[in-house]
Amino acid sequence: MAQRIEAQIQVEVGVEILWRTFAEEFRVTWPKVVPDIVVNVEVVEGDGGLGSLLFLQFKPGGPTVPYQKTKIVELDSTKHKLGLEVVEGGHLSNGFSKYVTFFKLTSNGERETQVDVAVECEPVAEEADLQEKTTKFPLLFFRCLENYLQTADA
Repeated sequence: MAQRIEAQIQVEVGVEILWRTFAEEFRVTWPKVVPDIVVNVEVVEGDGGLGSLLFLQFKPGGPTVPYQKTKIVELDSTKHKLGLEVVEGGHLSNGFSKYVTFFKLTSNGERETQVDVAVECEPVAEEADLQEKTTKFPLLFFRCLENYLQTADA
């Protein structure tokens, strides 16, 4: 059965730089932000925009799978919205038949951004703690991105 799980986090980084490093410069920044998890990000189809297919290579000993192919299913630079659907590997190899994560970044001032995360998924079997399993990494990623940007800014 399809489910939607939502969470949010506040980060002390302006929305424009957060958006740029998260949604536009992802090939460079994602491996730097979470090097213990993501080794490499490649655009294997498209130009990095809407409809593009990304290949994420995970660090051995990190996630339980070596890679994930993800399609950009929503991209709105004006509204700071990004949707990523796992199409192979990743969560689809870990108990889900569908897994899409939507992000919306909203400015709360010059140096503060609210990040809304919504995961639409279909677990293959009943999951005990779906909230934890689906939103833990996106929230951790944005906390790590906040730290990365604040360190780079110092």
